[in-house]
Amino acid sequence: MRRLFAFFLLLVLAFAIFQPARAQSAVEVTDWSVDYDFGGYVNFKARLVSPSPVTDTVILFRAQGETNTRSERITISPEGNVDFTYTFAQGPIRPFARVNFWFYVTLQNGEQVNTPENSFVYADNRFPWQTLEDGNLRVHWYAGDVDFGHAALDTARTGLQRTGEKLSVSLNRPLDMYIYSTAADLQTALDIGGQTAMGGHASPDLGVALVSIAPGDNQGTEMDREIPHELAHILTYELTGERYSRLPVWLREGIASMAELSPNPDHARAISLAVEKRALIPISELCGSFPPDMARIFLAYAESVSFTRFISNKYGTTGLVSLIQAYADGLDCEQGAAKVFARPLSQVESDWRASELGENKGAAALQNLFPYIAVLGIILVVPLALAFTSPKRLKDEF
Repeated sequence: MRRLFAFFLLLVLAFAIFQPARAQSAVEVTDWSVDYDFGGYVNFKARLVSPSPVTDTVILFRAQGETNTRSERITISPEGNVDFTYTFAQGPIRPFARVNFWFYVTLQNGEQVNTPENSFVYADNRFPWQTLEDGNLRVHWYAGDVDFGHAALDTARTGLQRTGEKLSVSLNRPLDMYIYSTAADLQTALDIGGQTAMGGHASPDLGVALVSIAPGDNQGTEMDREIPHELAHILTYELTGERYSRLPVWLREGIASMAELSPNPDHARAISLAVEKRALIPISELCGSFPPDMARIFLAYAESVSFTRFISNKYGTTGLVSLIQAYADGLDCEQGAAKVFARPLSQVESDWRASELGENKGAAALQNLFPYIAVLGIILVVPLALAFTSPKRLKDEF
């Protein structure tokens, strides 16, 4: 009797476990296709094959890196055909992201089914891209001949190798480099996702980098700067994953600028001028963001690469990678440096100013402490001033 009861219980459990799986596979998606106008619309076509008539259908899709899933109720033909167009008036889709989509179907028999997912890459299809590949690396361009493409591929390969050695990391996933011929074309692509760029842009989580380089006499210099810079952002992401955004901006941009094969000579001049005018930006102010005005942005980049190179030269690859990991683990600007170098960021900055910029170490430290000295001065001076200016007490007369 007990055996019979146990056997019956197993049958009930098996039915409960496997019944949903059969329901989930009850609807097939066949003959699907996606067509889109970059920045305009996306058209989905498919045929839903179901053993029971469909009473309600919702299409769902989500771009890589996005947390929100979009859903739209759609109609299908009696034959099960889907023809739905999503317009960007309903909200933009992240450029160059892989977009997964599926259908949530209610059948006449009451079953509700999520179909298997399909996907497409939402790349910029406004241009006749040419492509060259080397392992995981793909370079796309539309202006210039095949020699232009090979030069870009060579530069990308060299940049990846040099930065990979500096960070002790390698590329283990596909990477796409898109080369626009004008800054306007590049910015239009980024506008769709609400982003801006200064010559280039990287989406490290997507493994996508965008640069603006026109074919011509200056293409070699521009490739040497722009391509390795953006690829370095992606290689740094390989070390940190989704924690990449925790890294201070000065470190992210410092590593990327240090990767450039032709360093910008104006960086040294900008720093030299700032030292003369005592207008250097404290590194602590470059942790969360760069200044909004263009002149200060350029100085921020110049300081970031100089400071990062100083750290790399003094502490080596081990020190640089350890600093990256400390920040990725969530330590703030001061704490990350203190953990790795046993010195807070302000002291490491003083070392950099004294060693690389020729500043007096004491003067640099005094400049870092100036805000605190000013506050202390106010605390001490104000009571004294009030004491001297208050009316004197009248002496008692006898």
